[in-house]
Amino acid sequence: MKLLKVLMILIFPLSVFAEPGFTDISEQDLKDITEGMGANFVHNSMLGASKMGTLFGFQVGLVGAQTDTPKLHTLAKEAGGELKNLYNAGIMGAVGIPFGIAFEAVAMPTFKSDDASLRSTSFALKWNINDVIPVLPVNLALRGVSSDAQFSFSQTISSVPVKVKNTTSVTGVQLLFSPQLPIVEPYIGVGMLSAKNTLEIVGTGTFFNAAYSTAQKESETVSGTQILAGVEVNLLLLKLGLEYSNAFDNSRVGFKLAFGF
Repeated sequence: MKLLKVLMILIFPLSVFAEPGFTDISEQDLKDITEGMGANFVHNSMLGASKMGTLFGFQVGLVGAQTDTPKLHTLAKEAGGELKNLYNAGIMGAVGIPFGIAFEAVAMPTFKSDDASLRSTSFALKWNINDVIPVLPVNLALRGVSSDAQFSFSQTISSVPVKVKNTTSVTGVQLLFSPQLPIVEPYIGVGMLSAKNTLEIVGTGTFFNAAYSTAQKESETVSGTQILAGVEVNLLLLKLGLEYSNAFDNSRVGFKLAFGF
């Protein structure tokens, strides 16, 4: 866990944990927040469509990603804060078993900086369809994904300090394609995602637009497509990965450093 935290400090600018701040949040604003958080925290293992090993396989390593969220940046700037990009990182593990099935997980323990904190977990189940249709000239896989994340920070509302808690859950299914190559595996994919986001004030006051809500907690759900493209390089036990994805009109770039067979 300490290694992951050191990696995040070295790679991610400290501004990721600066207080973003929100004010006068409308229903559309919360939908924009949901789309940005959903794009950032969707499962991020950076594994292609091929199955892991002839019978069994495994990978363990570190992953990280940066998501460009222009709408969130606009909302934060209106409140005098800063949130140009979102980030995520985690310890990635995957196990492949017979019949082309693989179990994947990415976990980031709670990471704190000043008055902000971030944690996330995600899981996936992938099935390489080539085991059923072996005549396919390419790898074809179906993957179901699920993730949960919480991002919290401090903010002042009407001169009163409060804690803001944002929780995000994302579920979906992806279809992945890749050529049958032994060392370098480029892959592409398309998915259908659903994201739910809850924004809550722990304290007094509210930052929601009065025409939308006078409560301290509101949720929104959005659905949309995801496209992704990446490459995984297999150098004996060393695995390197790079992936671009776009979901809910927000773009993410991620990397992976792992070991396995």
